[in-house]
Amino acid sequence: MRKTVKFIIQKVAIVLVVFLCFAPISTYAQVVSLPTAGIAINGKAVDGIKPLRIDGKVYLPFVKLSKILGYNSIRYNPQNATFQLTDGSTLLRATVGGAIARKSNEYIHIDPVRWQYNTAYISLPAASALFNTYMYFKAENGSIQVQKPAKQYIVQSGDTIYEIARAHHTTEYQLKATNNLKSNIIMVGQRLKIPAKSKMKETEPIREKAPVPMATKQTNVSTIRGNVVNQAKQYLGAGYKFGASLAEAPRLFDCSSYTQLVFKQNGISIPRTSREQASKGQYVQKLQQGDLLFFTDTSLYSDGRVGHVGIYMADGSMIHASSSKGVSITKNVLSNPYWGKNYLFAKRVISR
Repeated sequence: MRKTVKFIIQKVAIVLVVFLCFAPISTYAQVVSLPTAGIAINGKAVDGIKPLRIDGKVYLPFVKLSKILGYNSIRYNPQNATFQLTDGSTLLRATVGGAIARKSNEYIHIDPVRWQYNTAYISLPAASALFNTYMYFKAENGSIQVQKPAKQYIVQSGDTIYEIARAHHTTEYQLKATNNLKSNIIMVGQRLKIPAKSKMKETEPIREKAPVPMATKQTNVSTIRGNVVNQAKQYLGAGYKFGASLAEAPRLFDCSSYTQLVFKQNGISIPRTSREQASKGQYVQKLQQGDLLFFTDTSLYSDGRVGHVGIYMADGSMIHASSSKGVSITKNVLSNPYWGKNYLFAKRVISR
């Protein structure tokens, strides 16, 4: 009899262990709804959001936060529970329950995105790492404060000095020197200063030379270049929207949806985001009509990443979708005080 009871107890224990191991994480999380919080970016109130406190950490609705930060092109695949979103510069991917997210072609460690009340939620440290911001909960007034672009980084579980430096387009030496680190040992939750912008500059896409598919039957390269610029002029005056979806064209563009559409209409296939476009074609210094020009945007990104793309014109000007003027032409672009300072490199995608 005692053996039978003992056997039953053991079986029940095994079933409980298996159930607990494979039950959804959210079922056993300590979840507390917090009052609606205001969101302030660089001290300026921009919106309100409904946070949760999950296992002691503050989480925000992932989709709403993404849109507040300008990531307006958002797709969700329910088959693999993965979000894909862009602000026109960088393509981000994050999976519900996944501890690794993708930022363009770099992988970063984050707190797993949680699923609560039929909504995806992301923690403040994870959102900071993913969106190149620094976010924190200000207890005095219950607000969410966002520093954009980030001047500091909170170490995530699994991070290494090498990975953090690579994600911010700087070197291990610069990262360690900025933070007076004598070794590569870092701790989860540790706050690291991001090196000065002058120490960070994205160069990876320069080395990439991926070919660009061309469906056009035209063989005269000069004609194709001229047609691209002429097509680009057709949209002068169109509006600008961060992360504009392709469905919003030609009424609204961001910089890379604009270049993608213009080239597509000339039989040339380039990717969606400016950083992906920067990985295509041949790096050039002597510019020709139709070349793609790439810039960083220090007002949005502290990591030196590609943040803007435009099309070079024969007279030294650039036609592009500008956040301030929409689709417009900037004369003598490389001599322009703003664009000249933020210029990174050019790539040629029109060639035979």
